[in-house]
Amino acid sequence: MQKPFSQIDELNKKDPALALAFSKKLLAEHHQQMTDFDKATIFSKMALHNLILGHYKVSQGLLDQAYALKVDLKTDTGISMLLTQGSIMDELGNSEQAMEKYLLAEKYAKANENSKLLAESYAYMAYSYSMNHKDTLALKHYHQAYLQLEKIGDELGLAYLKAEMANSYSLLFDDINAIKLATEASDYFKKHQYYFDELFVQNVLAKIHLRKKDYSKAEATYLRVIELTKENNKTEYVYLAYLGLADTYHRSQQHDKARIFWHKYKEVNPDYENPAAEIGAIVLAAKLEIADDNINAAIEALTRVEAILAPLGKHNALSWYIQLYDLQGKVAIIKEDYKTAYFKQEQARELLKIYYNTERETVRSKYKVMFDTDQAILTNKLLEQDKALNKAALENAVQQQKLQNMIIIIILLFVLVLFYFIYRQILNSKALQKIANTDTLTELANRRYTFIYAQKMLLQAIKAKQNFAMIIFDVDHFKQVNDSFGHAGGDIALKEISSTANEYVRAHDILGRIGGEEFLLILPEASSAQAYEIAERIRHAIEHKVIMVNSKPLQITASFGIAQLTDKQDSFKQLFNNADMALFQAKDQGRNQTVIANET
Repeated sequence: MQKPFSQIDELNKKDPALALAFSKKLLAEHHQQMTDFDKATIFSKMALHNLILGHYKVSQGLLDQAYALKVDLKTDTGISMLLTQGSIMDELGNSEQAMEKYLLAEKYAKANENSKLLAESYAYMAYSYSMNHKDTLALKHYHQAYLQLEKIGDELGLAYLKAEMANSYSLLFDDINAIKLATEASDYFKKHQYYFDELFVQNVLAKIHLRKKDYSKAEATYLRVIELTKENNKTEYVYLAYLGLADTYHRSQQHDKARIFWHKYKEVNPDYENPAAEIGAIVLAAKLEIADDNINAAIEALTRVEAILAPLGKHNALSWYIQLYDLQGKVAIIKEDYKTAYFKQEQARELLKIYYNTERETVRSKYKVMFDTDQAILTNKLLEQDKALNKAALENAVQQQKLQNMIIIIILLFVLVLFYFIYRQILNSKALQKIANTDTLTELANRRYTFIYAQKMLLQAIKAKQNFAMIIFDVDHFKQVNDSFGHAGGDIALKEISSTANEYVRAHDILGRIGGEEFLLILPEASSAQAYEIAERIRHAIEHKVIMVNSKPLQITASFGIAQLTDKQDSFKQLFNNADMALFQAKDQGRNQTVIANET
């Protein structure tokens, strides 16, 4: 059966639907002659084809038939079954159980020394981590898969991997690498006439453009997806493009076009088995209903989203919960239920902090992952060179002197390379330290570094019996800025505020961004009166600053809270809480003012 099984695999490269049809025919014609292991193998392959085509229930049924034949999971067929089983679990929201299957597959693939199945194990793990907002782990496992596929020269496997890696890079805001990888994969599939795979990688590329807010390129790419579905008789997947175009036009404020493609999508009406895909469609429906003031329909859609999200767990669906709370807040505002709106916006804001903290950690760690990968590749190459030299030495004793000279040269080269990588590591360490201590948007100190510096300076002030003060300030009504000018406008405003405030910071002070629109200024050797003077200067400068966003003027204000070191208030936590309470008082008294905390 090896020959027809190989034929199935070749057909799967072109189109899993063709492979599935051939598998069914093979099973029907040769069922009596097949061993149980052959039957399990073909059931496993058919399960994989159905998984790729999105038929998860059918895929699970075929796996159940394979399991019933008592296949040894340590075999190649058993490993493939584990990977398919894990992927079904992942798609249905059971990521923890899926990871157990992947780890078992990895263990058996290593024992079998099967590089291809080991690469597939890493790739499945990476995809699972990516779906659960663990993009650092995703990239690490993608690179492990990449090394295995590169070792065996599997160009098609590398193309699949690039398509998946593109999505992870996009989620890490590395759009340059994301587009590069997706384009390379698309070009490979097109060159080798793998049109089914080209269709899906074009859909990935369109999503990357959409995340970048490059709506014209997203539109063009989704239209290319429509062309591919027609050219290759795959119209059952045209809904991907219709849904993507509806989302693109909605985000670019072209609501009439958005509605046209939404209705096209509804006419196709795909039957989702994947909860994440279904949530994405319903969330877009809610956004469109809100845009058209169809509040009851929007509420109904969001209720469905809540029901689907409930069994997934908030930790594994952060981005969806953020969108859910944000949309529920918008509905509450339209209904003039401001208490509920405030509560929902607070929920969204808290989750957003968690999400962006996670994103910062992944961005910060990405460079270390890439550096570690480079080192692994170099080490492998050096080990291969050493093995070649040792073999040559044993086989060719006559050329001992020549080999000794060669070894000396290689050692010198190795030392040079080692010094180069030490130097490179020093540079990377400095770069990583800067990334770790810097807020990526404003280029101010981030929360972690600001707190560390504050505690260090506070201890010095206590020891030297010097003054020490801190200022917390927060932008007033910042949500209105985001609502009026978009998140891009809000980012521009935060950058301008940071630049303005930084003009009044002394050489040994430090200004950091510690939250979305919240900043902390540390003032060694300053009393509360001096801090008040600095805060007022910053407040006046912000109040009179005219910020241009998309050629429109924007003026905003900020509220300030001050606390200083005293005999009774001598810990960072106490000072921070006092300054925060003073800030709250400034907000409560009408905003755009400075309040000094009570020192008793």
